[in-house]
Amino acid sequence: MKEPILELSHVSKTFYSSKTGEIPAVSDVDLDVSEGECVGIVGESGCGKSTIARMITRITDVTEGKILLEGQDITKVEERDLKKIYKKIQMVFQDPYSVFSPRMQVGTFLEEGLVFFGISSRSQARKEAETLLHMVELSPELLDRFPHELSGGQLQRVVIGRAISMEPRLIILDEATSALDVSVQKQVLKLLVKLQKRLGLTYLFIGHDLAVVRSISHRIVIMYAGIVVEEIQSERIEQAAAHPYTRKLLESVFSVHDREKKKIVLETLTMQDSGYERQGCPYQKRCPFVYDRCKTEKPDLVDYGNGHKVRCFYFE
Repeated sequence: MKEPILELSHVSKTFYSSKTGEIPAVSDVDLDVSEGECVGIVGESGCGKSTIARMITRITDVTEGKILLEGQDITKVEERDLKKIYKKIQMVFQDPYSVFSPRMQVGTFLEEGLVFFGISSRSQARKEAETLLHMVELSPELLDRFPHELSGGQLQRVVIGRAISMEPRLIILDEATSALDVSVQKQVLKLLVKLQKRLGLTYLFIGHDLAVVRSISHRIVIMYAGIVVEEIQSERIEQAAAHPYTRKLLESVFSVHDREKKKIVLETLTMQDSGYERQGCPYQKRCPFVYDRCKTEKPDLVDYGNGHKVRCFYFE
């Protein structure tokens, strides 16, 4: 295994509310991503996975812990120096329309990033933009189009093209395919895999759908109520997954090719049932195997070897 490009060490994020007080969105998370790897983070809405992405990109500050990018603690980087960080880390959001100005043509969107980060001169940027569209399997004819003239799938490909144009060390994909139609989603996932192999890209892929995350990731991190409950190699998850929450997610998993025929229903966490404010294991209210120890003690994330870590007394 190569040296990690990204390392999270004991990272926590607590929000504050005048009504409920402290809200621990992320609690003591350790995570690493190595060069050329795709690490998936999966969990239902409210589990903290997007908060992790926002902390890595400095959109949200950490409350505790360190985030190391190639050995540098980026939580300490001054705002004036963030440009260097953003060249190394690119993010693809769920809604591609959120990153476009409605009055900006596709070509301008691609060219501005190249010029701003000094990757290409203004005179060469147009040619580079054409190359980027070819790489994401779009026609250069789209360079003069406006966002409303493209489909959601086409726009997301353009956003991916801009991300890879920065030659980043890490690309974070936060629910990057969940807003797309099923057929388009499969095409974009195949494109991401192809680009990773061709360019040696490194991904942190965040999603709520285990079937999708598993289809692209080498390693999967399962989150619940702000903590990591299991970490496992993607190819072993069906046979070796141990945490009751992971098993529950697997019960709803089927081939990505069958998604049009079935429906996955995942609950959304609330403060009343999530376990954020209780003693013991955060999953105790939903767990079918809960016993007395789970109600008073918090289990540690135990490393069982082969890249498999589990936070559960039942598995000990």
